[in-house]
Amino acid sequence: MSKIVCPYCFDTFERNEVMFRCSNESGCKKGDDPELHKFWGNIQNECPSFKPKFSFGSLFGSMPEGAKCPQCGEKSYLVICPHCHNRIPKHMVKEKGYIISIIGARSSGKTNYITTLINELFHYGHCLGNIGTTASAVANKPENNTQERYERDFFNIMYKNSKCPPQTDINDPKNRIPLIYELGQQGKSPIYLVFYDTAGENFANPKNIASNVKFLNQSDAVIFLLDTFSIPYVHDKLKAPMGLSDIELRYDKIISNLITHFEEGDRQIRDAHYKKPMALVFSKIDAILKNDELFQNTAIPGMSIERNSSFLDGSGVNLSDIDSISDGIRAGLNSWNEQNFINSMENHYKNVKYFGISALGGMPDKTGSINNLRPYRVLDPLVWILHQFKYSLPIVK
Repeated sequence: MSKIVCPYCFDTFERNEVMFRCSNESGCKKGDDPELHKFWGNIQNECPSFKPKFSFGSLFGSMPEGAKCPQCGEKSYLVICPHCHNRIPKHMVKEKGYIISIIGARSSGKTNYITTLINELFHYGHCLGNIGTTASAVANKPENNTQERYERDFFNIMYKNSKCPPQTDINDPKNRIPLIYELGQQGKSPIYLVFYDTAGENFANPKNIASNVKFLNQSDAVIFLLDTFSIPYVHDKLKAPMGLSDIELRYDKIISNLITHFEEGDRQIRDAHYKKPMALVFSKIDAILKNDELFQNTAIPGMSIERNSSFLDGSGVNLSDIDSISDGIRAGLNSWNEQNFINSMENHYKNVKYFGISALGGMPDKTGSINNLRPYRVLDPLVWILHQFKYSLPIVK
């Protein structure tokens, strides 16, 4: 039986190693939890954490439904990671979900992408085999559960206030709180998706990668967001009409750092990483598609801002469309003199697909306001990954 991965510390454990936290908030004595304190870096006043008593089921790797608190005697069903002691969804331990990591450079639009991706998933899951999406309500503190965080830090800012959420701060402790969603389909075991929004600076500096790459080792797939404006050819074409500043970080720098990290590390971990689905997602693709006159001889073949994802109107998932877009972006990269990037990726990663998305559908104004939010193909990378996981999708030819 495969091990469970904690969505906080990304350490692994067997189901029979799970621990519990007392739920008797009013009747049990609280105190600082050393492991939780170590993870968050400050005092965590919590009810006791404890291991369940021995049972014969544990010999066969089964997970206990609950356990009695040795301090107050109340039975608890609150599951925690045996390593970092953060609360994790019980069914995520029982069912073992998939982990999808989203990484990208600063200014690649990662936070915008996550915001629109989740909202689109809620609205169009019925077009993907009647998928129902449920935000996890499990967290050490109510304000940190997935629905609360998403609405406060993502959705309300973009969809209610028509502003872009602020860039992820490298020192913000909220970066360590994952967004956890359960994807359900009738007759199927649920899939748990964990979106881990880490700051791009963690991967821009090779010295930071080793301490921030652990979740990539345990991820089942990667969505790698790349800033289209940081491709030199594209940047030069759009600099004057869009008033772009100089490139701070080339789009391929993080990829190079990442490959170097894995090449210098454990061979088994490296080989496993290279086999996982890698969705290379070029953000802000609308800037190219809306400026045809600037890319007359180097346009992306077969891609148009008017032609959004085929499944949004309920007609089903067209894998040929996803393949065609991937081939078109790959051809575009070739015409933009980025053959070395393609060769480097495909010489290492065994399952790569190219995507072009626009989280906003256009550029915000000078004040950061969004006048007409029109997400473009934001679900395509996730749909492709779900297909790689053998999830049931309404495939059409």
